[in-house]
Order: sequence, then structure tokens, then C-alpha cells
Amino acid sequence: MGVPKFFRWMSERYPAISQLIAENRIPEFDCLYLDMNGIIHNCTHKDSDDATFRMTEEQMFLAIFNYIEHLYGKIKPKQLFFMAIDGVAPRAKMNQQRARRFRTALDVENAREKAIKEGKEMPKEEAFDSNSITPGTEFMHKLTQQLKYFINKKVSEDVEWQGVEIVLSGHEVPGEGEHKVMEYIRLAKAQPDYDPNVRHCLYGLDADLIMLGLLSHDPHFCLLREEVTFGRQSKTKSKELEHQNFFLMHLCIVREYLELEFQELKEDGVLGFAFDLERVIDDFILMAFFVGNDFLPNLPNLHINEGALALMFKIYKTVLPKGTGYINEGGVINMERLAVLLEELSHVEYRFFETESSDQKWFKSKQMAKEDVMVKGKTKGKITMTTPQREVWKQVKKYVTRRSDEPLNLPATLPAADRKFVQDLAESLHLEWKTIEDDQGDRHMQLSFPPKLVGDDEEDDEEDEESQLAVRRVVKQFDSAQTIDLSRAEAQAEMDRQYEEKFQEWKDKYYEGKFEWTRKNDTELTKLCENYVQGLQWVLFYYYRGVASWPWFYQYHYSPMISDVIKGLKADVNFKLGQPFHPYEQLMGVLPDRSKKIVPVVYHDLMTNPNSPIIDFYPRDFELDMNGKKMEWEAVVKIPFIEEDRLLAAMAPKNALLSEDEKFRNEFGVTLKFTHDPDISFTYPSSLVGIFPDIPNCHCVENIYDLPTIEGLEYHVGLMEGVKLGHAALAGFPSLSTLPYNATLGFHSVNVFQSDSKNESMVVTIEDSENRTNVKTATMKLGQRVFVGYPFLQEGKVVKVSDELFDYFPSSDGSNQPLQQPHGPREIEDFRKKADRIENNYSKRLGIIIGPVESITHVEILKGLRKTDEGASIKEYAVIPGIETEYATQVCVDEVLSEDQRFLEKAAVPIEEEFPPGSRAFFLGEFNFGRPLEIISHKDNRAEIWLSTIKGKEVEFGRNIVNGHGSKTHYTPSFAVAKMLGLHPLVLSKITSSFTISALGLDRLNLGLNLKFEAKKLKVLGYSQRTDKGWEFSNKAIELISIYMTKFPEFFAGIQRKPQGNQYDAEDFYPAEIAGEKIKEIAAWLKSIESKNFEKVPLDAEQLDSDAVMAIERAADAALAATGAAEPSDFKKLKGVPRNALMKPSDAEHRLGNQIFALGDRVVYVQDSGRVPIATRGTVVGISRLPRAIFLDVVFDVTFMSGTTLGERCTHFRGSTIATTSVLNLTNKQMIAGSKAGAEKRPAPVSTPLSTNGGYGMPTGPGGRGQLREPNAPAPLRGSFRGAVAGHNGFRGNGFSRGRGRGGLGYSDQNASPAMHSSNMAIRGNLQNGMNGGRGGVGGGFRGGRGGGPVGYNAVPPPSSLEARGRGRGRAGGRARGVPARGRGSAAPPVPAQQT
Repeated sequence: MGVPKFFRWMSERYPAISQLIAENRIPEFDCLYLDMNGIIHNCTHKDSDDATFRMTEEQMFLAIFNYIEHLYGKIKPKQLFFMAIDGVAPRAKMNQQRARRFRTALDVENAREKAIKEGKEMPKEEAFDSNSITPGTEFMHKLTQQLKYFINKKVSEDVEWQGVEIVLSGHEVPGEGEHKVMEYIRLAKAQPDYDPNVRHCLYGLDADLIMLGLLSHDPHFCLLREEVTFGRQSKTKSKELEHQNFFLMHLCIVREYLELEFQELKEDGVLGFAFDLERVIDDFILMAFFVGNDFLPNLPNLHINEGALALMFKIYKTVLPKGTGYINEGGVINMERLAVLLEELSHVEYRFFETESSDQKWFKSKQMAKEDVMVKGKTKGKITMTTPQREVWKQVKKYVTRRSDEPLNLPATLPAADRKFVQDLAESLHLEWKTIEDDQGDRHMQLSFPPKLVGDDEEDDEEDEESQLAVRRVVKQFDSAQTIDLSRAEAQAEMDRQYEEKFQEWKDKYYEGKFEWTRKNDTELTKLCENYVQGLQWVLFYYYRGVASWPWFYQYHYSPMISDVIKGLKADVNFKLGQPFHPYEQLMGVLPDRSKKIVPVVYHDLMTNPNSPIIDFYPRDFELDMNGKKMEWEAVVKIPFIEEDRLLAAMAPKNALLSEDEKFRNEFGVTLKFTHDPDISFTYPSSLVGIFPDIPNCHCVENIYDLPTIEGLEYHVGLMEGVKLGHAALAGFPSLSTLPYNATLGFHSVNVFQSDSKNESMVVTIEDSENRTNVKTATMKLGQRVFVGYPFLQEGKVVKVSDELFDYFPSSDGSNQPLQQPHGPREIEDFRKKADRIENNYSKRLGIIIGPVESITHVEILKGLRKTDEGASIKEYAVIPGIETEYATQVCVDEVLSEDQRFLEKAAVPIEEEFPPGSRAFFLGEFNFGRPLEIISHKDNRAEIWLSTIKGKEVEFGRNIVNGHGSKTHYTPSFAVAKMLGLHPLVLSKITSSFTISALGLDRLNLGLNLKFEAKKLKVLGYSQRTDKGWEFSNKAIELISIYMTKFPEFFAGIQRKPQGNQYDAEDFYPAEIAGEKIKEIAAWLKSIESKNFEKVPLDAEQLDSDAVMAIERAADAALAATGAAEPSDFKKLKGVPRNALMKPSDAEHRLGNQIFALGDRVVYVQDSGRVPIATRGTVVGISRLPRAIFLDVVFDVTFMSGTTLGERCTHFRGSTIATTSVLNLTNKQMIAGSKAGAEKRPAPVSTPLSTNGGYGMPTGPGGRGQLREPNAPAPLRGSFRGAVAGHNGFRGNGFSRGRGRGGLGYSDQNASPAMHSSNMAIRGNLQNGMNGGRGGVGGGFRGGRGGGPVGYNAVPPPSSLEARGRGRGRAGGRARGVPARGRGSAAPPVPAQQT
């Protein structure tokens, strides 16, 4: 099934099923499942035919880690995280796998040959063969090892990974990834303690995931997928994950739409049995398989984009009432009922038959108007007539023979068929005919001879003689005509006979073309149809129960005709389970010889030797049959099917020659479970020595994962008892039923994926909208909370109501009477525009008719919870950039049944409970702001703490470098640059952007410098910027343009000659004989300066270029070197610290959302989860204001594994794009507790950027622009990885490391082993004297980070008073990482004499 086609069809038919998500719109999920193969493909190769693209394996593994980390951080599952990689597939799947891999290898070879032919320089490194993503390859074996390392690291170091069951089912475990997930869900549902309201999120791109989610019959089920775009793709689209849009497809809404689709079946008396939506969904899944799946070809003439599913739905609605029940009985096909559906569905074949036959003589129209044999009197030269027509003929013959001058009048009672006979007869005899009205008003036919012309009598006599001879011939023909009398029924039967004869010829042509035999071969036809019906049942078993048979497969490239499938309904569907192929057997079964390098060498001879017993399995050339499809990737790849017996027999003698490592890769493995145990600590070795560090304090336990058992239980198909549906569904799972509505199918031109749909959509109409939009009702909600954004509800507080004439505000005196502010003419016009825009957005984008908007409700959206200084959690409402604030009153919902538990206000707990002794936090006092601390005790609602301090002030270098860089970078307006260089302003504009000419066989060869992108609203860092007055260029840009002009003056002269031209070719610049070579020189020079790789950023983004970023890096390294040598850190005991001066890492997003940042600000990462190690310091080098959030590009002082290059602006592993809520601003200290200066600096909460985890937002977006898209980000990571093996500049030994375990503060006087990431704070380690702490390296002082840190700010012994053994999990104190915390059984070293 074509994935985009099915997804698009679903989105057009049911417009409100998908939601573009921002962080604050994601529901809470219990389980997250990753269909990993989509991630692996995304992170290892391009989908395009770029033959020059290369990635190293280290880059691939890091990209995969980052992708998993990003998805996990976005969804944050509460119970289970299940990563499933495709293992050996059932034999039925291998047909498709084999076809895809043969096609892929051929495409790669063709792309390489094309690139060489075009003169492209090919990299020396060998290209990655995407066919390596197949079980049993060396790459997949390495990937499993890397994923184990990654999971151990995350479980040991990231608090959010520690309370969740982490499961990895790798390539060595048989079964497709998504079906491993479904096996778990099936078995879990069979358990007696299964929660009917489990919230599932399944990531993947395959269309069959929609089916898998629906057949789970769990309504709280979402599919997570990247934004899908159709049509021309953007080549400059960013690959930075923070800038990737994701969709949630809500299957709860899909279920509601399906109920609407078949709503007429619910009416009384329609069905002879009870209507059951769950059973209808099961039948929908079966019908969807007819249009294609991974195991069977689609039925002929059933294509999604040609309305196949809509047709089947229509037929199903007529068939089901005639039957005795549903077709799909929990995964078992009722063959008798299927026959009825197929009988009706087969009529579609007539439509295609008639379309293909419409230009043939025998077929008169595209309709089913079959030929009437009596219309024509002639059939192959013979004349036929009926008995009444013979009587008419006698009259006409008598008239012609006598040649009377009087006309012949025929009776008015002649039937239409006889009148047509007379017309044809008159034409044959050269008589004139017309209709005459008699005295009674009846019309009759009249025949007469044509009048004679006045002329030569002799010539007339000759003509009369000739005409008499002709008349005699015609008379003779009609006298000898056969008389055939047919009844209407007989005539119809004759029509049907001829039609059916032609129809069967048409079907025979299909079978001859596809199978090389006709329908007369009943044995082969029955065998084909039975194999197809077996396939339908096999697929249903596979989806509902698991693999029914490993060796079964469909043995043909094509399916039978729909009308013939009925011949196979008696097929034997008792499958034998059998055994799966081993990995190498699958490799040899699905890979072409072009990919033989990824197969063990011992098998190469079988794939290439002409004398190989299975050489026919590996054709070099093969046919591609479009088979009615339009896209090339949909073509049928006609290669021979694998014969299992022959394959295994040929491989058997080679198997003994395998090396031990190869034999190991050919064995099956087990699914693994990873859990966190703070009482276990060991060193997990690096999976890539010299690239990834060891994990010195690994707290991850790896066990075999046993799936829930089914013994003594039964699979549960259908809804579970106690499930919450519709408006009662859990928070974040939308429902149309939160408002009264009705729905019907119609052609509504819904706008989906930037184009209007031409197909039918389910159009929802909100009921009672006239009363609901009443302004009096709306004003009663002023100051109250409502839920807006229907159907994707999110909470907001009403701050204003407006109608055409007035704005209404809450009263200032506490009364119920709102304040009114009248509108002027402009405000009235603005209101109408807003009202029309809101109504139109709902109609065009969601297919929801809300009715005229008479009043608008203005809200502040629930941003999240805010921690008060007293420790209470209260809701914070604000105007959030990028989220709509104006909603039609009739679609506002007053209350919901299920509150989002994440955003319930909570009273302050006692400080002793929130910050128990041993817990860790950050200090928000003015003295050593942002430093780590540990709680010792409490007194009078205040805390006594140990604070890691710094002697003197921290070095502030960021702002100075930014200021210095800004003064160095001078920008000149474009008009001044043009004058300076002597260029026409239009020439400058062309050459600094994308300037295409026709040359070298290409219609569009870009010879521009790519320094500005007007349409895309992008600039190039360090080279261009756009102000209110227009584009400006830096000295670097001017110098580059000048060099271009100097090297190729004729080229510039050619543009100068026609500056306003739109089309140029090579001869416009150079004589024809040298034009090609000159253009090649220009292209080569442009490639040498790598203008395509300039750093492109949005116009409104604040970004430092690579020179400034590298200067900041050097300053950070120098500061670390100086402070490390001086050992400046110390521990101070502070008493009487108020609660608001303590910040738990888990509270960061609730407290830090209102900070303001500038380029050069020093920051510290304070969250205990995510990519960056906690307490790592860094400098802001970029600020991106996205529609729903503000992200910071930060170059950190030290390296860490998930770090990037920020688009090659910084050293490998040192950059990251992060949310503003994850860091404290150390330069502009806005969060200082208890000081007037801090209060003045602290920004007002209402003017805030978006923080994560708010409510659920409206899909239409602000300003009527739909779902806003984030701007492009810096380019993805590239380049060598070997230079950043163990951190940077050698400062890796002892210092602060991120310690994400839940133990105490770590200390050791040993030097740490090299590690990739370090930090300045001791968090999450076990604080024992002389022992390693937390997650990662060995370091002096506060440690416990990911790997060893740089020489720390506090490299002195910790307080000896911290000897008391920590107890409990330290939850009240937050999941602190690094500062001594109450971890599970974490021990603490002795504490020195108290300092006050």
C-alpha cells in the first residue's frame, strides 16, 4: 500500500485526524513504541539519487542515538519504551523485500553511472549500501552493540529513562518490528490486570501502522510521524531535530470518523443484527488490504488514488444489510459473506472494461448501453428485418416499382424501430422522406422520388436506366432478407451475450499478459485464486494473532481479477507454522548480486558464478511493469521467486566455511529489557573505542525480556470493559463529541497538504451554533477558564469577548456586568475579517462547518504550572507566540470530563518533604548564583545547605567576544556595494542569490553565490543581513564578489548587458566554442569556495558565525585551563536559605520559562534529562524564535556524546540546540531570589515564550495561516569524528561530571579516564570518598557526570559531614543529578568541620 497515498486519502476523507504538535500539545503517554527501521534509514542515507553522499558509521550511530533521544524526550513515556528492529521476516514478506532491494541496488548503480557521466567528482570512501539494513549483516550486528551501549548510558545517566521499562528487540529476533510491538499489545491485553485506558504512541511511517493501531481496539492510540509533504521537496530543509515538524494521528478520531462513515447502518431495521463499531473497524481493515499490502498485490483496477476505498465503503453499506453478520470475525474470514462483497465489488471491472473498449466500433459509448442488434439492418452484408417491417417493405417496393409521381404515406402507428428501418430503406433507394402532420394532429412518414432537373432528355434517359438497375439490386437484397422476430427479452439477451463475450475476451487478455495462460485453464486459475484467498486469511491471522505460517507466501506477481477471486473461496486455510529463515538464508533470498559485499564471502560464488545451482535467483536485468500505477516506485519488479529447497541445498555446503563471528551473526537472539539499579555500579566498556567513552558508573541491568504469557488466557478482540470514549476520553485525546454535531459526506474541497481535495470528505456541522455564539452567553465566561481549539482542546482563560460592535472586558468592581468598549469603523471591519477567517479555517482545513461567527472569545492559553516562591504550583496563563488567542465562541468548550493530571494546581508541601536532606538542587541566591548544592537539614521553613562555591568571579567572556565581533563585522547596503563594484544593482542582486543559466545540458545550472534567499527568508551568517532598508553585505561578502568578478570578467559583462533578463545561456557570456569549458571553470570555482555550504539561518534569527563561535570556544578552553590549575572551588555551609533560592532540576521548566537571553550570555544546563549533561556550562551563540518556542544554540565548555557542530560552527560534540527552560542565564541573572536587583531583572510572566507541556492547541494557527512551520536551522553534522575522542584540549581528568544516578555526591582524587562529556557539577553520583560518582568519569570534587569532566571549579574534598547514608529515592527533592542527593542507598563520605 503506497504509504503517502493511503495517508493522504485518509487525511482528505477525514480532515481532523492529524495534529501538528508543539511540545505543549503532546498528550501524556504510557507506552512509546518505535518501529526502528524508519529511523535507521533516515539516519544512514538519503532517499534521493545523490551518488556523492557519504556518512561514516560513527555519524550514523550518533544520528540514530539522537533521533531516539529526541523522540523519547518529546513523548516521555511513563511505563514502557519498546524499540523494535525488523528481524527475519515471514517468507510472505520476502517477495516485497526482494523486489525493493533489487530495485534499490539498480537505482544506486544507475545514479553512480549518471554522476560519473556528468563529470561529478566521486568521494574515495565507498558508499553505504542501504541494503545493509537487513537482518544478519555486519552493520546490523554493530548497530545492536551500539544501541546496547546507548541504552546503558541513558539508563545510568538520565532520570527520565530510569523509571521506565526499556525494551530492545533487535534484528536477531525474528519478526517485523511493528508486529513485535503488536505481539506485545495482544499479549498484554489478554492479561486480567490490563488497563483499558492505556495510552499508546507508535512511531513509524508505514501505512499498515494505522491498521495495527485500529485493530488493537484501544482508543487511546496515536501514531507519531514526521511531517509529510507532497509535491516538490525543499532541498534546504533542515535536518536538525529541533526544527522537524511532527504529526500525531489520533486513532480515537479515526474511529469516530469511521462510525460516521457507516452511520446509516446504525439506523433501526437496517441490519438484522446488532451494529458494532469494533466489528465494522475489523471489516474496514480487511477491505483496506484489497488495495494493497506488503504480502499481496492489489486487486486489478483497485487503486487508492482512483477512489477504490470509497467505492468499497459504498458497496459494503449495501452488502452488509443483506448478510447475516460481519465478514472479518476477529481475524477469521467468513468466506460466504466475503463472496457477497466480492460479487458486488466485481462490477467495478465493467467500468474499466468499458473505458478501455470505448474506442472500439462494437462499443458505442462509455456507459453500459449495450448494442441493440435490431438497430442495424445489416450484419456483415446481410439484411434482416422483422415481420412488421416486411409488410412495410412490400408497400415501399410496390411504390418504387410503379414510380408514381404521388408520395407514399405510411401509417402514423409505426414504432420507432420501424421508422428507423424506413429511414435506412429510403436512403438505400435514394428516396426522400419527411414527416407530415394529418388533420388529427398525428405525424406520419411520407416517401417520394426526388424532383427531376430540367435538362437534356437523352442524358435523363441514361440516368433513369442506371437508377433502375440500382433500385433492382436493392430490391433484390431486401426481398432475400432474413426475417427475424425477437422479443424485447430476447433482444436484451442477445445484447448481454455479446457484451459478456467481449468482457471475457478482455479478462483473457489480462491473464495472457500477466500469467501467459487464459481463463480457459481452469486448473491454473483456481490455483491462483485459492493462493490469493489463502493470502487474505494469512494476512488477517498475521495482524490479529501473529505468524500463522513462516514458509507460506503468495506465488505470483499479480492478483486474479476481482470477479474470479470467488473461485478460490474453498482454499485450504489451515496453515502449518514451520520455522523462520536464519539471517543468512534471508540475506541470500532478498539481496541482489550487486549487494554481495554485505553477504559473507563464502556465498559470493552462489550469486555470481554462471554455474551456480541458484544463479537464476540473481538476474542482473529485470523487467519493471507499471501495472496500472503512475509512480515508478510502485512498479512490479519481475524477478523469479526464491525456491526454498534449492536455496537451502545450495547454501548447506558453504555454511561450514563461515568464521565463528559469521556463525554468531547467523543465530537468533532474544529481546532484552534494561532497568536501572542504583545499587549496582560497574564500568560498561565503550562500544566504539576512541569515539565513545566507557561508562564508569553504569547502573543499568540487562535481562532477557519475557513477553506476557497467553497460557490459560484468550486474545481479546474488541473494546475492553471500562474504556473511556468520546468526550470522556483522557486528556489530550480529541473527540468530535465534545460539541453537538452531525456529519455527512460531501465534496468540500478541504485543503490538505497545501492543495484542495477533489474527493469526498466527511463534513462535520456544529449544531446549535446560533445560540452558542450569542455574545451574552460569551460574556458570562469572562475571567473563567474554557477549552479552545476544538477538537484538539487546550485550556485557556477568557480575558476578552468581542462582537461586531463592542469589546467586553471583566468588570473592575467584581460585578457580573462586563465593561464595554465600542468599536470604530476600522474595528468593525477587523472583526468581520477575523470572524470570516476563523469560519473559513475550520471549513477549509478541518471540514468543520461552525456557522457564522457572531462573537469571538479572546483567551490567554495555559502555559503550564509555575512554582511560587512559597513552593506551590499554580497555573500560568499567557499569550504564547505562535498559538492562536482568538476563537469562535460556538466552538469553545466549557468543561472536560478528564483533566490533564500534569497541570493540576498543588499546594506547597513542607520544605522538608520537597527538599529532604541529601537532595540536590541549584542555588538561586546572589552569592554563587547557579552553583550546585546539597541539602543538609531544615529549620524554621528554611534550609541548611552545602554550596559548591567559586573563589572570585566566574570569567565572563561571551559578551565581550560578541561585542568585539560585532564591531569587526561591518555591513554595507547593497546599493552602495553595487556602486563600489561598478555593477548594476540588479546584477548584484542576481549574482548574490541563486542565478541559473542553461548550460552543460542542464536547464538550470546555478552560478550564483547563494548569499541571500529572499523567498525563503534566509540569510548567510557573516555575509549578509536584511534590514528595513534592504539587503546588506559584509566585507567578506564584498571581497568574495570582487574575486568572482576578477576571475570571470566576461561572465559579469554578459549579465551587465541585460541586467533585467530572465533567461541566460552559455553563449550570452562566451563564444560557442569555449562557452562549455568556461562555464565548467566557473562551476568548479564555486564548488571550491563551497558557497552551498554557507551557514543559512532565518532572517530574524540571531546567530554568531563560525569565527565568533570558535573564538568563544578558545576563551572557554582558556578559562577552564586557568581555573583548573588554580583549584578555586570550595564548599560553604549556608544556613537559613529560603525555599525560593533552591531550584530542583525537575522544576526547571516550571520556573525558567520567562528568562531573556542575548548572544554571548553564559548559561548552565540545569535539567536532569535530555542530551546535555547536567550542570554543563556554555555560551549562547544563536537564538531562534520559532512560532511556538524559542531555542538557543549553545556551545558548551566541554564535549558530550550527543553534542553537534551547530552546522559546523563549533568543534564536534560541543554544540546543542536547547529550550530556554533548560538553562539558567548566568550573565543576566534574572532568577536571583530575595534581592531587589533580581526582582527588577525578573521578567513579567505574561510576556513569555512557550514553555513545554501546556495544553492542547488549535490546529488552525494564528492569523489564519494554518499550522505554522518552524524556520530552517543550521545544517546537519558533518566531517570527521576522530578529533574529539576524549573531550577537548586535554582537560578531561578530574572535575565535575554529570552524575545521573540517584546516589550521592562523587569524589575521587584519581584522574579520570578519557571521556567525551564533562560538566561542572556533581550530580547524581554515589558520594563516597575516593569513589567514582554519578554517571560518568572520575573527577575531583563534585562529580558524577557523563564521563570525566575538565579540571573542576571545586576540586577539593567534599564536606566530611556528608557521611550519612542516603535513604529513599529522593523524589521530593526532585530527580537531582550530580549534587549529593538522596539516592537509592547512595552512601556519603565524611564531612569536614562545619563552615558558616
